[in-house]
Amino acid sequence: MNRLRHLPAGLAAGALVAAMALAVPAATAAQAASGRANVVTALDYNSTGWTYRQVPATTQVPGFAERGFDDSAWPRGQAGFGTTNGTCSWNNQANVKTPWAVNTDILVRHWLHLPRDAQAVRIQGTVDNDAQVYFNGHLLQSVKSGRCAAGAIDVVVPATYLDCCNLLAVRGHDYGAAAYLNLRVTYVKPTQAL
Repeated sequence: MNRLRHLPAGLAAGALVAAMALAVPAATAAQAASGRANVVTALDYNSTGWTYRQVPATTQVPGFAERGFDDSAWPRGQAGFGTTNGTCSWNNQANVKTPWAVNTDILVRHWLHLPRDAQAVRIQGTVDNDAQVYFNGHLLQSVKSGRCAAGAIDVVVPATYLDCCNLLAVRGHDYGAAAYLNLRVTYVKPTQAL
């Protein structure tokens, strides 16, 4: 590695790109974990543009996680969803942008565009209490978190589920006292050849 320091920047960058191209696919996840990859936030915490609906816990809304579902009559809101009564560090006015009543379920939907070369698309978030996380109609994760466990929602989307225009849908469930839901989506952007 010390020898690369003395090469012109373009040659060193080219050698790095060539080494990355020959690496196994698992290297992408390792690079993302080490911070060397270009991790892009496609949808951040406290993002706007969500459609949502609060329902009793026993109410079924068939197809709400499907791309063809009509949510045009639903309200629009900003994440985080929840209460501001302070039972966890996120239950405050700085983090809760849209109310979500306790002892109810909340259905949230958000469209996001990803480039065709996006890799390691990852959904992360916090929920009090439980969540079912869907991507383009596929159930990816069922979370039983309770009490606002940070990072309880954490799943990588299988590449076969990705499209240019994608739908993230979540059903959050609350058992009482306080409610909270906030999410983000990131992906790894491959390094372009020079």
